[in-house]
Amino acid sequence: MHPAASKAKFDAEVALLTPDYLRIKGWRLWSAVFPVLDLTIEAKRSLRLRLDCGGWNEAPPSVALLSPEGAFLTEAEVQPLAGSIFNQSAHEQTGRPFICMRGVREYHTHSSHRSEVWDTYRGEDGMNILGIVTQISRALRKIVGA
Repeated sequence: MHPAASKAKFDAEVALLTPDYLRIKGWRLWSAVFPVLDLTIEAKRSLRLRLDCGGWNEAPPSVALLSPEGAFLTEAEVQPLAGSIFNQSAHEQTGRPFICMRGVREYHTHSSHRSEVWDTYRGEDGMNILGIVTQISRALRKIVGA
């Protein structure tokens, strides 16, 4: 996708992150400057996400799992969340724990899911940037509580 078109799509989506929207969702915004969206999902065990949306939406966002301070989470730190979309194993390409869910680059590039191409899902409801974060947020809160 042309970088200017990717940036325009990203900017249009993150423009919805108003203070009221963030409050309702229970998210804290750190940065939304193309191509990176950095936010924290507030929960009993908060989780910070850094979405690299370079190539959006020809490619799904890459989602890094971070501590509230912004450090990459280790396998041991992700282990209590495992068994859901949170995979504590090292991803083949990044070497870090990852989100194993349709709509996330690490899912679509993992050897066990390469047949599930992003083009199949990218037009579906909930497969925009904020929809993907909402799905992650729901999964987190289901495990740890609001």
